[in-house]
Amino acid sequence: MSVEIQNRVCITTQPTFWELFLGSLVAIPYQGWLILVHAIFPLAGLFLLLTPLLGYRLGAEEIIASILAFSFTPLITVLAIWSLRRRNKLAQGPFTYTFDNEGMHTSGSAFDQMIRWPAIPRIRVSKRFLFVFIAPARAHCIPLRSLTAAEDLDRLRAIAREHTDFR
Repeated sequence: MSVEIQNRVCITTQPTFWELFLGSLVAIPYQGWLILVHAIFPLAGLFLLLTPLLGYRLGAEEIIASILAFSFTPLITVLAIWSLRRRNKLAQGPFTYTFDNEGMHTSGSAFDQMIRWPAIPRIRVSKRFLFVFIAPARAHCIPLRSLTAAEDLDRLRAIAREHTDFR
């Protein structure tokens, strides 16, 4: 891999609303201790549904509150993505991500940005997404369907492993 072209991976993507939503939910287990924050609401909903075992009556209010508790994280995620895509010009795609020995170069219709490898603590791959973390709970979500060549992920892995934690 001594040729410069081989040390460069370019991905252009325009994720759909559904992909951003699903990617945000899939990223939760990779966010460390924040998984506890996301678990509090479903646990509260479960507690409300189990109150009849403690001798309390299960009424309509408890059922509605438990449904809201179970759906808190998805609802907040939908609202955040909708608000971001509607109001933020920097969130308008398509986006081009270029990875090389310097770091990650990101560009869109309204911006160009470079993040050097020391600022990228880790990269994670799920079945459908590539997550490039730029903070403990903040990541760029790139759908794997956007990788045009089969070897792009392997080349990216080779570049990133020299500089960051890639799994």
